[in-house]
Amino acid sequence: MKKNFGIKILVIIIAIFLWVQQVLLKTHIQEIPVPILLNDFPDNLVLTEETPIKVPVIIEARGMDLFILKLSNISFKVNAKNFKYGKNEFKITEQNLSYPERLDLNLKKIETGKGLSVLLDKLITKKKPIRILYASAKDEEFFLQYKILNPQQQVEIKGPSSIIKNIKRIKTRKISQKMVKDYKLTVFLENPNENTNLLTNQVVFEIMNIRIITRTISLIPIKYPENLNISIIPQKVSAMISGPEDIVSKLDNKIIIAYLNESKIKKNNFVQVDFDFPAGVKLIEYTPHKIQIIHNE
Repeated sequence: MKKNFGIKILVIIIAIFLWVQQVLLKTHIQEIPVPILLNDFPDNLVLTEETPIKVPVIIEARGMDLFILKLSNISFKVNAKNFKYGKNEFKITEQNLSYPERLDLNLKKIETGKGLSVLLDKLITKKKPIRILYASAKDEEFFLQYKILNPQQQVEIKGPSSIIKNIKRIKTRKISQKMVKDYKLTVFLENPNENTNLLTNQVVFEIMNIRIITRTISLIPIKYPENLNISIIPQKVSAMISGPEDIVSKLDNKIIIAYLNESKIKKNNFVQVDFDFPAGVKLIEYTPHKIQIIHNE
């Protein structure tokens, strides 16, 4: 039984081999899409189409040659050194076809339809202003207060004129106040289109020189949820803060907000204080560090 099964498998393998051999040796006629490659463009021009032009070609050849052809880099190569800005019409012949020389092919027909043409655009370089993006609303507030001294500087971008003319501004990556070092801010730029090229990928902004001072604000009232039926001890807190002189010097215990987080109150009898400060102002320390919660009955 096993012997007969093995013979059947061998027969099937031999039959498949003979069929494949016949297919590979037999002459076939097939239609194959062949891309057109334009070479030697003028330096100031660029192709507007993103996808390559493909032309259907009817080819007669042995199955083996057709199989190898499909695995090869077959293409029509066209010299474009005399092409100009705008629409360019051209023709292709069998002489333009590039394929491995060892293949025996018979080119039956090239399906070019009404003819071939490509649009070439001018390659230009223009200066564009920068659009600054912020990491958060607080960061935007920070830079509005502390002034970027040269926000209107421009950067050069190179690409097709049809794309460049529609680009109004070059966006930055999102900036934050943490990125400021020695009153300077280095920002990376985002290339707006895959077909364009920024001639620089970053810019440096100068931030207005700010004098940083430290102050202690006393007797800041502590806010807490009144619906919880609780009392707190103490009801006021003192905080040491630092920041730009023109902002910190104007702060007092009526402007600074100190509060207790409701979720912390429900879990503990002693909680820390949270603060809301203007952008750029930092908390150094505060006292007392914890507030006692008394639950009223």
